Amino acid sequence: MKLLREPLVHFLLLGTVLFGVFALVGDRGSAGTGQIVVTPGHIEHLTVSFTRTWQRPPTAQELAGLIDDYIREEVLYREAVAMGLDRDDTIVRRRLRQKLEFLTEETAETAPPSDAELQAFLQQHPDAFRVEPRLAFQHVYLSRNRRGDATDTEARQLLAELEAQQR
Repeated sequence: MKLLREPLVHFLLLGTVLFGVFALVGDRGSAGTGQIVVTPGHIEHLTVSFTRTWQRPPTAQELAGLIDDYIREEVLYREAVAMGLDRDDTIVRRRLRQKLEFLTEETAETAPPSDAELQAFLQQHPDAFRVEPRLAFQHVYLSRNRRGDATDTEARQLLAELEAQQR
């Protein structure tokens, strides 16, 4: 009976009860509210897909139909996942593997070039990366220590010569 008075035993029992309740109820927080939110990004994706297929933007009625189809698809997808239809399905596994292989191949193809490759490309296409100067200046320093009192006069003469060269 002394064991039942120990705080550690109370802590362990309470933790076990909480763990059991959580296991029974499940993680409902990750499912969110169950609402299907159609964001402007989804609408843009639907519009772009339609435009690629039909070579024109969808009308308002067609866009509403696309949104309804997206919502219907999302409802059916969520229900299938809730029923566990995504687990232990060979076709789903193959499709996921195929999709992952496609993504990794695409990533491998777009591997960053080496420094040597970049240098070779730059040497082959120098004009594509040449930028004409937009601003140029010349710094002329006249030291009072070397020129003494004549610094101001020589500075004016030099300025006049530089201005004459620009004309």
